[in-house]
Amino acid sequence: MTPRTRLCGTLLALLAHGQPAGSAPPPAEPGGGPLTVCLAEANPPFSASSLPDGGIDAELARAVARQLGREVRLQWVTIPNRGGLGKALAQNLAGGACALFAGIPESGGPNEELAEKRLAASTPYLETGYVLVGARTQIRKLDDARRLGRIGVVTATPADLYLFQQHLHRVPYGNNGALLAALADGSVDAAALWQPALAEARRLGQASASDGLALPEAGRTRFVFALRRSDPALLADVNAAVDSLHSDGRLAAILSAHGLAP
Repeated sequence: MTPRTRLCGTLLALLAHGQPAGSAPPPAEPGGGPLTVCLAEANPPFSASSLPDGGIDAELARAVARQLGREVRLQWVTIPNRGGLGKALAQNLAGGACALFAGIPESGGPNEELAEKRLAASTPYLETGYVLVGARTQIRKLDDARRLGRIGVVTATPADLYLFQQHLHRVPYGNNGALLAALADGSVDAAALWQPALAEARRLGQASASDGLALPEAGRTRFVFALRRSDPALLADVNAAVDSLHSDGRLAAILSAHGLAP
């Protein structure tokens, strides 16, 4: 099994638990009532109750609600170790605790698992991926990386597969935190980092602000709101709100404030 296959399998496994068979969906929220939005409790820079503004998804939820002329209510959700994001979706969307669940990843196209679980996906509001960052020098093209001896990467990710295909000298790490630490102390000459992890590290002062080389060939992930398929009116409203936030620059401002380009 290739690293890319394993990653796709991991993303699909996040949605393994859906609405129980035969259960009736909860009623849709009234159009003018509060808009309840579920957010992962500790997933910076996307969402975290410890952040002053709650993160990207919290800011976006407020902006969408304002665009719709509705009050917003944020529901912080602890993602369980067993069942993961899929269980959280089932408990909170199918259970009626919220109308939207922010920060749902899509990789390689529309998420068929959402449809199978009677859930729909909004228009994507963010697409992100990997970036190659040098420890001491800026990397502007792949040839710059070829002259380096040690390039750190989180194992079994699309970035790991891409570096392998490019015949670069990879040094594997188990997670982004360990990789960032290796980049900071010079254990590696460069690192292929997940852009949101790098943005959060920069916010915390754990990484420099130097730019890196985007690696679109390593794969891109889009993020959407998930909601009940039984509420097409809300889906249309949310899609229109995201489109409006994108067209007038408000979405770009939110993302840029958190170190991510739109």
